[in-house]
Amino acid sequence: MLGVDRFLEAKNRFMGVSFALLSNQASFTSSMIPSEVALADAFNLVGIISPQHGFFHEAQANMIETEPVEHPLLGIPIHPFYSASPELPDFIDEVDIVLVDIQDVGVRVYTYIWSLYKLMELLRGKGKVIFILDRPNPLGGQLVEGIPLDPDFRSFVGLFPLPMIHGMTIGELAIMFNEMEEFGLEVEVFRADWKRSITFKELNMPWRNPSPNLPSFESLLAYGGNVIFEGTNISEGRGTTKPFLYIGAPFINPYKLVENLSSVEGVKFLPVGFSPTFDKFKDKLCFGVELCCFEENFNPLKTGLMIAKTIFKLYDGAKFIPPPYEYEYEKLPFDIITGSPVYRKWIKEGEIGDLDELLDPGSYLELRREFLIYN
Repeated sequence: MLGVDRFLEAKNRFMGVSFALLSNQASFTSSMIPSEVALADAFNLVGIISPQHGFFHEAQANMIETEPVEHPLLGIPIHPFYSASPELPDFIDEVDIVLVDIQDVGVRVYTYIWSLYKLMELLRGKGKVIFILDRPNPLGGQLVEGIPLDPDFRSFVGLFPLPMIHGMTIGELAIMFNEMEEFGLEVEVFRADWKRSITFKELNMPWRNPSPNLPSFESLLAYGGNVIFEGTNISEGRGTTKPFLYIGAPFINPYKLVENLSSVEGVKFLPVGFSPTFDKFKDKLCFGVELCCFEENFNPLKTGLMIAKTIFKLYDGAKFIPPPYEYEYEKLPFDIITGSPVYRKWIKEGEIGDLDELLDPGSYLELRREFLIYN
């Protein structure tokens, strides 16, 4: 049972109440009814707020904004909330409660949690209540990887000091944000049936792309580390059928790269050639590696950093790209993504043995403990 199912069961509590909904088309009930349709059928749903990519995943990544549209079935407005300075929709004054039913993926740079953060920030002092219709973290709740974000590197891919792999649900994060940032909102979480040990593979649920470039759970597994290549001139596989599973560039020898990654644990690498239909190296033949055969000891961020260090060691053509990135116009995109310059410095100068220390989340594990609502 998902949070949205539990909320629908409690509909008698909310007769005569008006709602807004932060969501996109990836959210559905356990009966496979689109969440917004089920909610509109049971409640007075006034309007929808959409995160990055738009409600219908109509836009690609990195500062590509969407336009307001009308829901084709419900006839209610969909207000885009992804921008340098997101604004509340006009219809927010008509609602009593804001619902949040959106599929996060457990990775700090995934902007949906920051849309929630900004929404909570803007609702401060407005007398609104937030209900989180919670969903499982597809990576599970036990894997945590990376040092917490350095506050000097805050951006729309990190507004609170989370590590790259944070191991929390969006409901748990909402509770944490509300208390730690003193938003002063009334927050209620409708829990999903989930345990921290459970990843998407054990959920017996269909995979629906939570965003345009996560077409499979395997892409998500790789995303938590290979997203760092967005800050380089190396293709992360956007524009192919296997984004984040393909990593490459025209100047790479794929067989040599596979050989040099043989010590990386938890995943297999195959040599691959690909030609992106958009994004980096559009219509150009790239060579690199395909990630496959993920094992239980796979660590996304560690793997991505090992791939990056190997490529930068082997090829002078590998570069860190300049800004802008996610509305940050001064700091390097790579540092914004990783949340600190330490990983870039490790790639250029560090020793392999130093990496485990740089992946330690430190005091974050203790900080998050009081906000966890699942065992």
